[in-house]
Amino acid sequence: MSEGYRLLEQGERLLAESRIDEAIERFRRFLDDYPEDIEGQYQLGLALYEKGELEEAALRFRRVGELDPDDPRSYDGLALVMMEKGDYARAVTYYLEALQRDPDNPDLLNELGIAYHELGDEERALQAYERALELDPNFGYPYYNRARLLAGRGEFEEAVECLEKAVSLYKGEREKLIDVLFELAAVYEEMLDDERAVETYGEILMLDPDNVEALLSLGSIYLDRGDYHRAAAYFDRVIRLDPENDSAYLEKGYALGCLGEVEKELEYIDKCLAINPENKYALSNKGAALMELGRMEEAEESFRRALEVDPSYPWPYYNLSCLFRSIGETDRALRYLRRALELDPSLREDAARDACLDRLRHTLTFRKLLEGEAT
Repeated sequence: MSEGYRLLEQGERLLAESRIDEAIERFRRFLDDYPEDIEGQYQLGLALYEKGELEEAALRFRRVGELDPDDPRSYDGLALVMMEKGDYARAVTYYLEALQRDPDNPDLLNELGIAYHELGDEERALQAYERALELDPNFGYPYYNRARLLAGRGEFEEAVECLEKAVSLYKGEREKLIDVLFELAAVYEEMLDDERAVETYGEILMLDPDNVEALLSLGSIYLDRGDYHRAAAYFDRVIRLDPENDSAYLEKGYALGCLGEVEKELEYIDKCLAINPENKYALSNKGAALMELGRMEEAEESFRRALEVDPSYPWPYYNLSCLFRSIGETDRALRYLRRALELDPSLREDAARDACLDRLRHTLTFRKLLEGEAT
């Protein structure tokens, strides 16, 4: 093998190892001597794409097409660049060009399905995935992508079937298997099947015992179930693994608050805010905890800070309604409640049973707000 082609081989190996800059250096040196080598141009395009240098990547992929107009990789590469740019319509055009040159390529069909899905053309996306599976029934990605589309349409049982098939195909590929199991667990949560979701997150932890996302998800499930001690234990594990995870401090604080340890809840919320001062959920929860402790001025300040971060977040308005009702300012309480319900009408269910709003129930305005009438 000549020295030039050793550079190409080295570049391909370095690219496979994600040593992108080194790979690019090898490919450039190779192309200095072999500027019309199609493989070199294509591999450099891939490396540049991985680095995020999309404009030069596109130039390299176009050069592949100039050197060999029948090479589908030119169009596949250009489609990848368009997908990264969010130009899904042009990506579809390039994938179709590639498929004209390689019509039985299941990878291209799978990628075409993703582009159609991003465009909202679900039927064409499904057709692309199904054609990919006709060509290769043991190709896991189309099952996974088809499941995501079906789950988005609420067709959960069929989505589960696709994901279970993908799980069976990826048994020996840890990273891919974990991705599929996360999607499967999310579908179970959408189905309100907590038992199977917990089981699936447990499978992820068997593969990766320190998977922070799985631990957070399990903590959230137990939090929703009211099993606050178990939830707190999962959030503690996350904090040990990732001391900068603001969500874990927030959720651990919430669990403690539900156990009646409001002062401890505030400690964890403050740790969350030390990491992320713009966490609107923490700011709102902090206001609620301060209000529970009777520290009304501090509570109001925290709620208003949450609204500075996100004026469309409904809970601070709702909590301000409770705060002003508790200090006897009925008009302000109703005004904030109205705004909360405008942003999230489902909060009517909370307002209907919330004891902190009991003294508003006699007002006509409150009754109209619960009935959804404009006031």
